[in-house]
Amino acid sequence: EEPYVMYRKSDKPLYGNDRFEGYCLDLLKELSNILGFLYDVKLVPDGKYGAQNDKGEWNGMVKELIDHRADLAVAPLTITYVREKVIDFSKPFMTLGISILYRKPNGTNPGVFSFLNPLSPDIWMYVLLACLGVSCVLFVIARDFGPAVGIRSCNRYNLFAKSKISTYEKMWAFMSSRQQSALVKNSDEGIQRVLTTDYALLMESTSIEYVTQRNCNLTQIGGLIDSKGYGVGTPI
Repeated sequence: EEPYVMYRKSDKPLYGNDRFEGYCLDLLKELSNILGFLYDVKLVPDGKYGAQNDKGEWNGMVKELIDHRADLAVAPLTITYVREKVIDFSKPFMTLGISILYRKPNGTNPGVFSFLNPLSPDIWMYVLLACLGVSCVLFVIARDFGPAVGIRSCNRYNLFAKSKISTYEKMWAFMSSRQQSALVKNSDEGIQRVLTTDYALLMESTSIEYVTQRNCNLTQIGGLIDSKGYGVGTPI
């Protein structure tokens, strides 16, 4: 998953660890230099991070660590209470949260007087008359009573109510009831759907930052819905 682990693009055949690049590869290399160990990079056969099924069996990277087929899992592996029961984690090497990826609205080329568009001509006329009247009053005050003291305008902030668990349950009920249209297989499919339809994608904030820097048609909407951390997984 970009930008954590990617196949390196090259005109020459690449072998072993040279096949890969990305943030997690750089982190693994730095750990190797500090701790003095050698490593071979191996991708998980099922391509999953690790989750339990109804029988309590694990898959993905967590399964590889439980079975001691891997010594480290250096990936965007979220530290969770359930996973910490079966594997160990390092301290978070990255803190992030879920946010919303959306397509930027199509704008029009602004004209010279486009700043006047939000208000009608009548409103602008009233504004000019009001400014003229206030200027006359301030002139009289300044002449008769000395300098006038004004109060600086306050910025307005949008206040958002804190999300409750019931809200998340309603969101999931909506998405799960429309799995074909509301759920995607991977980030690439979700990004493509955002670009071509009116869908918004719930995605990690770090991935959104990476994507929006490379595609000017995408933007992040709002702040973070939650907070979590990525850690290096090891067997217990």
